[in-house]
Amino acid sequence: MIALKHSPIVATLLVLLSATGLTTSAEAAVYNLHLTTENAPDYTNLDSFVRSATGHLDTPQEKCIAVWRWGRRSRRQTSCSGEDGRLVWDPILHYNSYGTMNCGVISALNMASWLELGYKARYIQLGDHTVSEVSWDDGATWHLFDSSMSFFCYNDRGVVASCEEIKAPQAGEFSNGVEEPGYYYYYHGAPQCISHRGKDGWRYCSDDPVNYRRTLLNGASSYTSGVSVDKYTLHVRHGHRYILNLLPGQSYTRYFKPLDRADDDKRNYYRPLNGKDPDDQHDLHNIRGNGLWLFEPDLKNPDCRDLFYDSENVEISAEGESGPALHPAKSGQPAQVLFKVSAANVITSMQITAEAIRTSPDDILRILVSRYAGISWTPVWESKRTGSHRVELQLRDEVAGVTECLIKIEFSTSGKAADVGLDRFKIKTITQLNRRTLPKLTLGSNQIRLSADRQVDTIVLWPALHDGQYKTTVFSEKDVYSDEKPDGMYKATLGAGRNAAPCEVVWRVEAPTDISRVTYGAVVTNKSPNDYVSLQYSHDGRQFTEFYRKVDGDAPFDKQVLHTCTTEQIPSHARQAFFKGVFFSESGAAAYTMSGIQDVLIQVEHSPRDARFIPIEITYNWIEHRASSDVTRSHTELVDSLPAIYAINVAGRRDPTMNWVRMNPKGSVPDQRRVTYGYSDGEDVGDSFEPEAKIFSWGKNIALGRAYTASRPSSKTSNNPDTDGTELTNGKIIAPTDYVSSKIVQAATAFWEPGEPVTFVVDLGGVQTIGGVRISTHQPNSKYCHPRQIDAAVSEDGKTWQAADAIEHDALWKPPADYEPWEHDDDPQYDHLPAAGRLAYRYPLAFDNPLTGRFVRIVCTPLERRGMGLSEIEVFDRVEVSPAPPLVAPLRHSSLAK
Repeated sequence: MIALKHSPIVATLLVLLSATGLTTSAEAAVYNLHLTTENAPDYTNLDSFVRSATGHLDTPQEKCIAVWRWGRRSRRQTSCSGEDGRLVWDPILHYNSYGTMNCGVISALNMASWLELGYKARYIQLGDHTVSEVSWDDGATWHLFDSSMSFFCYNDRGVVASCEEIKAPQAGEFSNGVEEPGYYYYYHGAPQCISHRGKDGWRYCSDDPVNYRRTLLNGASSYTSGVSVDKYTLHVRHGHRYILNLLPGQSYTRYFKPLDRADDDKRNYYRPLNGKDPDDQHDLHNIRGNGLWLFEPDLKNPDCRDLFYDSENVEISAEGESGPALHPAKSGQPAQVLFKVSAANVITSMQITAEAIRTSPDDILRILVSRYAGISWTPVWESKRTGSHRVELQLRDEVAGVTECLIKIEFSTSGKAADVGLDRFKIKTITQLNRRTLPKLTLGSNQIRLSADRQVDTIVLWPALHDGQYKTTVFSEKDVYSDEKPDGMYKATLGAGRNAAPCEVVWRVEAPTDISRVTYGAVVTNKSPNDYVSLQYSHDGRQFTEFYRKVDGDAPFDKQVLHTCTTEQIPSHARQAFFKGVFFSESGAAAYTMSGIQDVLIQVEHSPRDARFIPIEITYNWIEHRASSDVTRSHTELVDSLPAIYAINVAGRRDPTMNWVRMNPKGSVPDQRRVTYGYSDGEDVGDSFEPEAKIFSWGKNIALGRAYTASRPSSKTSNNPDTDGTELTNGKIIAPTDYVSSKIVQAATAFWEPGEPVTFVVDLGGVQTIGGVRISTHQPNSKYCHPRQIDAAVSEDGKTWQAADAIEHDALWKPPADYEPWEHDDDPQYDHLPAAGRLAYRYPLAFDNPLTGRFVRIVCTPLERRGMGLSEIEVFDRVEVSPAPPLVAPLRHSSLAK
């Protein structure tokens, strides 16, 4: 195949741009982009994710809590995503495109982040659950974080507890000095993780805490029934990157909701999870988004050659020439042109449309696609007509399940060169997104950062190894054995198939331009000192260099190996990269004990066709929820140099509903729409809507068990009234749920019908110092909601009242900075409710100055024509309020990525 080459001047320009930042010089392309906001980590690669999530924090415990936080926020508890019959274990691949996983996978993803921080990590099997622990002191102490059930707890020293500490009998003030296993779990749960202390408390921010019985009693039983540390495997896979490139003629729009409509074939818009839409699993409705790539190269423009991935014997007609725009340069010889779809997210389907010309029945014109870096090809269309005709292809299985694919157009003619070819060619690619990790906007001021890594194109090969699937991509093999099942962690998937003889497998990746960097990744299994695994690379397929050898039988049996060859180790003008695995088993070949590998990942970086920078347009579109009405707005920024940081200000009473974010080179906006830079309505609302980020530290609840009065009775028709007048101070706080009258919520919530405000007076039993109150409320449906307003006052005698503070319904949209929402907080099935999916909330009221009194008056005013759900009135002897650290490391003009 003939490939286009660069001059030394272009190569020098590439180095300069990578070293000093990108500036506008001419229309070309931009590779390896990062689009991030200050509202979420940078999910481009594992390094950028960990550093953006933890780099601004001081202590190891704070950093590990941040890993837990973003792990739980980036996923949903359900079945595990997979491709080609194997699970997705890589954090970056999973977080960006899937997000559906169970306890085992999220435990492994957290471990990858902790290892990246330089800590130790281990995988823990419980009786009915899987978690992971981290050690930041070289194994001296361990600390449990459960992102699956959204939980961690502290020991009596204020340090995150370990599994063994949870399992061991402990005693304290909450158990009346009696030792009991699970004590830390029952009574020392992190405040953001629990509804209230005690065995009947719920894991507040888990998937569906009430319906699934996520009580602290049930949670602790997983630990008290047995803890088994996995001493043989790590369960860690990493190495994938989020590769976002933009070429002229391309645009990528990421939608925060699914794109499919009622009349669409829904299968074109998702990667199956148990054969179904991920959003339909566990009634999620809030995990899948879709991306839309549009790519229409101008085939009549000679510069279009820079958009070819590769080509051979092709010519672009000059303006005014007869015949198709793209056709063979010479007749009687095969011609082909390749386009690459580098989709960033996992592809779900593709549409190809073209205007084709075929003069003679003997002319050849066909289209093929490759999911495997051009190693194997699948024919998808061949012209059977003569004359000018339209091509319309709908592809799914041929291209889905990977983040990049190649499209090859082959044509040949024995007549005139211009007898066969294309006049127009357009690719529409649908991707699946994890909407939880998109770079969203929030209420107030938002800092947006666009940057780029090395200006190189990248080929990614992640071949399936099990059940003979490796044969689709392998270059050569000798005596290897492929297990029927993938990724056993304890066993090799592809390994020695013959005893006492070296067995080997080789992959070859070809690049259309000069290779500058290659990363070889593998997960290695070797269980005997009599066996070995050798990993090697080559650029000519004859002389191989070993970069890793495992000759011991020590754990882990899933050793992750990542090796990068840079320019110094790569011959000049090399365009091939070979990866060889050699497996030797003295005995036990083709079995559970064989030496071999569980996973392979090859990433080949090569020179772009044109390294010059093209300005980029970034457009955000969102809905602002204002007091008067909802308003749809957008903002477009023209970025003419990198890195770039700019601001978007958002108004409203709550975070906006995100619609989409689009990136395209200047001039490549879809459908040639008119572009207006700045805000679509010309109005900058300023940063005055920015919520104050603060954390509350609560003292002792002095209202616990105290008597109170209510100005009007609770609702008997709700079948859950406050029958004995004790439920609001019994210490039992409702978790998010739409349950109203079920037995399991009777003690934690009660309801009042619409009407006049309800006044509660709590008798503390004596004059006390009062630092603030916290009122827990419940919105299970449209009839019973959170109060419109809550007013607090304090009195020493129950007659003369001192107003303390007030808080309104919409304060729940500006929660404390350490607030963790449950998994259905933004579920669209609750959009019709005043507080949407925020079904339970604890309204915090910290008094400006402590007050003294015996009586506390709480007035709850309902929303118009709606009743109220009330759960608990807490009164605290002290409340400390402190500024919160940023959610992520501050955005800087220097690049986050290495």
